[in-house]
Amino acid sequence: MKTRFQSLQGSLRAGIWARLERGELTGKSLAREAGFRQAHLSNFLNGKRGLSLQAMDRLLDVLHLDVLQLAGVDDAARRALSAEHQGEATEAVVVVTLPAAARKPRFSPDDVQDIVAFRRSFLRRLKPHMVGNRRDWTRFVVVRVGDGNTDGMAPLLGHGAQALIDRYCNAPPPMEKAAPELYAVRNGAEYLIRRLTATPGHLILRPLDDGKGAPVRLLSIPPGHRAGEFIIGRVRHVATEI
Repeated sequence: MKTRFQSLQGSLRAGIWARLERGELTGKSLAREAGFRQAHLSNFLNGKRGLSLQAMDRLLDVLHLDVLQLAGVDDAARRALSAEHQGEATEAVVVVTLPAAARKPRFSPDDVQDIVAFRRSFLRRLKPHMVGNRRDWTRFVVVRVGDGNTDGMAPLLGHGAQALIDRYCNAPPPMEKAAPELYAVRNGAEYLIRRLTATPGHLILRPLDDGKGAPVRLLSIPPGHRAGEFIIGRVRHVATEI
């Protein structure tokens, strides 16, 4: 597949808009740090003009990105482009922490704890169910299950288990029905893997076994926000070793 300069600029534009919408930066601060006039950056973001190679380099430096990331290969995935992790039938997936999976669209080498391989045919059968714009996010990640995520979750989730999370599945389950599937959710400073029940203005986070002492938590959705902003993704596979 050919990657053209115009396509790279489109990817950069989409990535900047995504960060602006998430409040990670402002147009004013980005223009200042990159040495642009704000009107110049605004024209680029609104598709009214392109950028020179030098101007793109300045934006990439400020955003800590490079051309491979714009082409769809992030820093972490580049470590996976070896025969050990990736072949015609397999696809590499990075192992990161739950907080990183919740907050970072893409990952730097410092975020990556390990890399594991999944059958490409399995990953491609999984249908996305997305709310909001996550098209510039790395879709699949693996997280290791640690303290706070094992109580009430036996036998599926034990300490050290690895969960494959699909971050393109952040739509809440049907209203007032506990989903049998597990979801990774950000609840304040907590990052949990639980069953979900959606109600107007809330997500109810339930363990697999309500009788084992694990609390049921209530996540309130602030006005002006959507439940999908707090759902990291749906758990697609769990294994002690992958």
